[in-house]
Amino acid sequence: MRNWKYKKENGKEVWKELEKVMVYNSRDAIFGDWLDLILNSLLSLTDNMSRLNLVKKFQENKLDGEYANRYMEIVKKHPPEKIKHFANAFAILQKETRETQKDILGDIYMEMITFGQHGQFFTPEHITDLMAKMITTTDKTFCDPCCGSGRFLISASKENPDAKLQGNDIDERCAKMTAINMWMFDLNSEITWGNSLIFENWKGWRTKKGGWIYEFTPEKSYSHLRFD
Repeated sequence: MRNWKYKKENGKEVWKELEKVMVYNSRDAIFGDWLDLILNSLLSLTDNMSRLNLVKKFQENKLDGEYANRYMEIVKKHPPEKIKHFANAFAILQKETRETQKDILGDIYMEMITFGQHGQFFTPEHITDLMAKMITTTDKTFCDPCCGSGRFLISASKENPDAKLQGNDIDERCAKMTAINMWMFDLNSEITWGNSLIFENWKGWRTKKGGWIYEFTPEKSYSHLRFD
């Protein structure tokens, strides 16, 4: 029988908050909803930045638009008293990520969601740091066609903070985690969910320093994984 206890120190308090939302055998669904709540809340904030009454709408929790509507659809799936735990988990995640400068989100995913299923063991950070150091720091672009939770891109940013970071993953959850990590680390990036082997992408997110994040349809952008 599997031991469901969270064993790592990093991310432990985040997981405690998420557990408060869970019912039997719901961890995959809860984790997926949490990622979507985070992404849509960030996208909604960026989307509402051009509104003249942004401060008032933000204070009254009345942001509008496509991403705000998506957010509320997810909220409706859960009891009102549980929603605060999603927000608490994200607040703790941001704090721990900022303090440790590590991929806490990826740790949670491996530790409690996939357990390494489908080969989803992400490269240890000391290895991605070494790999990044082996690449010339004058490069303007770093690309990871199987980005997982974005660890190599995070390591690359330490060597060249101004680099354009590009990542792709066939697992939608991984692409979302990378986009969230890029936002938390305040990096310029373009992340896509797709199959890098056949140059087919289905959805993407761009982050820009300063807390900006945008969703885009890859067909309307350049295919950043084509090398010919």
